[in-house]
Order: sequence, then structure tokens, then C-alpha cells
Amino acid sequence: YCEDRDPHLAYTAYKRSWGSCDEQLVNVTNKNGLFRLQARYLVERQSDSLWNMVLDTQNEHRRAVIDQVVSTALPESTSAEEVSATVKAFIAADLPNELIELLEKIVLHKSADFGKNRNLQNLLILTAIKADRSRVMDYINRLDNYDGPEIAKIALGAEYKLYEEAFLIYKKCNMYAEAMEVLLTNIESVERAQEFAARIGDSPVWYKLGKAHLENGQVAEAIDSYLKANDASDYVEVIQAAEREDMYDDLVKYLLMARKTAKDQLIDTELVYAYAKTEALGAMEEFVTGTNTANVQQVGDRLYEERAFKAAKILFQSIHNNSKLASTHVQLGEYTQAVDAAKKANNSLTWKEVNLACVQAKQFKC
Repeated sequence: YCEDRDPHLAYTAYKRSWGSCDEQLVNVTNKNGLFRLQARYLVERQSDSLWNMVLDTQNEHRRAVIDQVVSTALPESTSAEEVSATVKAFIAADLPNELIELLEKIVLHKSADFGKNRNLQNLLILTAIKADRSRVMDYINRLDNYDGPEIAKIALGAEYKLYEEAFLIYKKCNMYAEAMEVLLTNIESVERAQEFAARIGDSPVWYKLGKAHLENGQVAEAIDSYLKANDASDYVEVIQAAEREDMYDDLVKYLLMARKTAKDQLIDTELVYAYAKTEALGAMEEFVTGTNTANVQQVGDRLYEERAFKAAKILFQSIHNNSKLASTHVQLGEYTQAVDAAKKANNSLTWKEVNLACVQAKQFKC
């Protein structure tokens, strides 16, 4: 009776029936352009079937209703249930762009509690990742109550490759090691990683940078980063790389740090060798006479083979290997000392070696 005379009154009558006249209410509001009233009713009604009917692609008034839901009806709501039902309906209708617009209204532009709602913030960012990636960075900057680590993992996925966005999320969540990993692995910018590590000054960050430098063959930079991280986890690889590049000065610094946190004979052994290679013989002698676990015999033999006789002599003296010490004195032309060492060694092979060397050098007064 009221439809042709007073559409507003007809709407009120249908609304009071609360569910039994949904189709008639939709028809009268469509016919008379009362889309704001229809939108308010849809939000309040929270009916999946009603939403499906109105958001059907065959509905010629669909766009007008959506606009009113987004601009007026839902922003006016203070009910979590109403918001949830509306969001669910937009997802079911596959309306990602409209959902973004709707969520912006209630999350970014509304002062109610919904603005801090974790689920809504998550949904807004995730929907933007899938439907409108240009908005993601702005949301990450403006919002602060979303599940950062989980969203960052999605952003890093092969389907999206939103590396800068993931980096920013990790940084905002104070997950600096993960942020560094993104810089190194995904963005592939060692320069930015260096700046980031210097700014953050976090040990795990420096460690990751050091490992990246090492993998890139930048040994000096790697050791510098490991020292700042105070982390010797990769000492085997560092030793191999430093020796390959003949970077023993840097290796000495690294091994001095490493032996404070890691207990391994290899560290002390290589430190002795590195001292010898840098001709820091005073430091080497002081080290081997102190408490250490170095395989001094092994290093001495290695240096002897490399004809580093001065360093080898110090090592053989420290372990009282008089046979090898006598041979080393011979190589250095120290025949009197060679005879003294041979006396202490007291074996025929050593005497024979020293005797032959003295005769060939015409050193008959030894």
C-alpha cells in the first residue's frame, strides 16, 4: 500500500518484519533510489543470503549499493558483528578493490576501536597485496597492529615479490636479522646492508653481513663484520678464505676474538701460524709460552717446509724438540747452536745431519 505513496514508510514497514520481507525491501529501495537505506539495512541484517542477492553481478543496482555501504552504512556502524558480516560478504563476492576501500574507511579513517583491530589491519594489507600492491607500502607505514612476520613472509612469496615492503615490516617489528636477510638475499644490495648494519649495530645483523661478504669473497670486509658481531661461528670458513687470500693481519684479529668464544685446537693452531706469517714473532713466542691448545709441532713443521726457519726455531724451542731445532739451526747457519741442540737430542740421525752440515760449511770448531 505504501510503496507508491510513501517509499520511506514502505521501507520502515518492510524493515520491521526483519527478514520476512527482505526481497520487497530491496525492490522498493532499488525502485526509488533509496540505496543508503538499503545499505544500512544490509549491514544491520547480517544475512549471508541477502548479501549474496544484492551483490550478485546480475543486480543492476549493485554498484550503487556498494558505494553506500562503503561510504556511509559501514563507517556508521559500531558493531563488530556487523563489520565482520559485511567484510565476509565482500570477500565472498570477490570484491577486493571495494573491500580495500571499505577497510580503509573503518581502519584508517575512523576513530572507533576498529582502527586498532588486528584482524582488520591484517585483512587490509593482505587484500592490498593481492589486489592493489601500490597501496601496501602506505598501509605498512600507517598501521601498527598487524601480524608483521606472517605478512612479511607472504609479501616475499614468488607470486608477489614485495621485497621492500617485507623489509619495512621486519624493520618496524624490530626483526633486524630478518630485515638484513631481505636486503642481502632478495633486494641484493650489500651497500644498503652495510648502511643498515651500521645504523642498527645489532650483533646478528653484523653476522649476516659478514657471512654475505665471505660468500662474495670479500674477506677483509667479512672479518670486519664478524668482529663487530663478536661472532666466530664461521671460523673454519674464515680461516680458509683468509689463508687463500694471504690476509694474515686480519686473520690474527679475527682469531683473537674467536678464541674467546670458541674452544677448538684449530683456532689456536692457526693463530700461531698467522703470527708467524705476519712476522709477529714476539707475539707468537709469548702466545706459545702461555696457556693454549695449539698444535705447535704441526705449525713448526709447516713453517720449516715453507723455509720460515726463524719462526720454526721459536716453536721447536718452546716444545723442546731438539732434533728439529738442530735442523733449523743448521738451516739458519747457526752451527754452534745446532751442536748444542744435537747434544740434547742425543740421537745418531741428528748428529749425522749436524756433522755433515758443519763439514760442508767448514765449521770445524763447533
